[in-house]
Amino acid sequence: MLVLRPYQEKALQDLFNYFEEGKGNAPLVILPTGAGKSLVIASFVDRVLKESPNIRIMVVVHSRELVQQNHDELKANAPHINTGIYSAGLQSRNLTSRVIFAGIQSVYNKVFQFPKISIVIIDEAHSIPRSADTRYGRFLKDMKIANPGFCLWGTTATPFRTESGLLTEGDKKIFDGIAHVTEISTLIEDGYLVPVISKGGIKNIDLTGVHIRAGDYSSNELAHAADDPELVRLAVKEFVEYGKDRKAWLVYCCGVDHAHHVCAEIKKHGIDCKVVTGDTPLDERDKILDDFKKGKLRCICNVMVLSTGFNAKNVDMIVLLFSTLSAGKYIQVVGRGTRTFPGKKDTLLMDYGGNVLKFGVIDAIEITKKNNIFNCKPLPPPMKECPECKVIFHARIMKCPSCGYDFEIPEATAAHGTEAYSGPVLTSQQTPYLMDVKDMYCTRHHKPGKTDSLKISFYDNMEKEVPLWICLNHTGFAKEKAEAMVKQMGGTAKTVEDALKEWHTWRKPAKIVVKPEGKWLRVTGFQFPRGQSQQQRLGE
Repeated sequence: MLVLRPYQEKALQDLFNYFEEGKGNAPLVILPTGAGKSLVIASFVDRVLKESPNIRIMVVVHSRELVQQNHDELKANAPHINTGIYSAGLQSRNLTSRVIFAGIQSVYNKVFQFPKISIVIIDEAHSIPRSADTRYGRFLKDMKIANPGFCLWGTTATPFRTESGLLTEGDKKIFDGIAHVTEISTLIEDGYLVPVISKGGIKNIDLTGVHIRAGDYSSNELAHAADDPELVRLAVKEFVEYGKDRKAWLVYCCGVDHAHHVCAEIKKHGIDCKVVTGDTPLDERDKILDDFKKGKLRCICNVMVLSTGFNAKNVDMIVLLFSTLSAGKYIQVVGRGTRTFPGKKDTLLMDYGGNVLKFGVIDAIEITKKNNIFNCKPLPPPMKECPECKVIFHARIMKCPSCGYDFEIPEATAAHGTEAYSGPVLTSQQTPYLMDVKDMYCTRHHKPGKTDSLKISFYDNMEKEVPLWICLNHTGFAKEKAEAMVKQMGGTAKTVEDALKEWHTWRKPAKIVVKPEGKWLRVTGFQFPRGQSQQQRLGE
């Protein structure tokens, strides 16, 4: 029997509600890495087939490992369902099973060979390029011809692409809305995932002279910069020392030569290490990954092949010897370390590419647009680490709040500095706290040339105002999150106009969770009085 965690059950219910309420025919379900997307997919398939046993479902992914993983998850939990695999890499080409797990490389030009498909599920949906001239583009185009009216939904931890923005927006969007979001901070606070921490480093990749090509750093130029022998030597020496009590290390490199150079340097310290690249033979790759997951191999150096879809729960140290402008790539890589494992309390992140400073904490990425290129806002308040006790706090604070260490000169936060990042990787490491709510008031927020939003003003016992703006009159993810906040407070408003009429009937939180960001406070959650929901977080 399929037993789901509460957030997984809510994800399924939100998905079914999305279809039943007629919001669209192609939603996304956003779940963090390690949240159990395979189990959610398996449970969806099981429930749908119980209601409609004669339909066919296809689950499509971009890697053979995910094909096998999703198939095995369903078979383990619902062995009564007739399943099959269509994947050249797995040497299986099943056309007729009730549920087909397929690799897009194998099926993109085979749609018309399958019996009627009623539902298509795309796992790791962020891997779909925006252009129609791709394998996914051809696959979906042929699906519309072969199976008119078929239902589509997708899962991802990162619902955006650097070059084109949110997957639910734009002229060529594939998905029409977001049915559910589970925040990574929620799962860490509830113990379903482990936190990611960061220690100070000694040297950073020098990005001077590294150009941007197609929205990211030039791969050849970045590999040359990262493969500096002195950087490799010093970085390896440092993370070997920091990782002495860590059992499973993933090191992300910039190129094949770079990966082999880093691996050789690691071996000099007596650490068993192997390299995995896109050129590694499949049998050899499977053996390396199997040994790593079983604890027989301590370290793997890879060139961005162990990111999306790679599941090794024992990973407790991640080393970023690369730099990227892709927030999705950054989140996916760091997410490899968030899964729980016996004896594992957290995962150590060593960032030598300035990635954390560039994007901010992994549970609070914000999409921005400049010159038609989508990117992410940097971490609003620069952080620093006390050299005495390693406590992390705001860079403007000149005395350590823990040990009292005095700083004479503020630390630099230049984008191309030479010191590796030492700071928080999660917003939870920025010390949120509860604030009593004496009163609450709602008004329209208007800025010339901008879409109106609803401003909710919370007041504490000293009449201090903490504002929260929610985007009911916007579209896409912003609107869906705003509606979810209204629903938490007992409202039904879909627009600012409706909210202004009904807000006085909403449940007023007894407390709000606030997080310092520079001189401002950001509202991140609600806590309701006893007798109501004990605690609700924004966007749940």
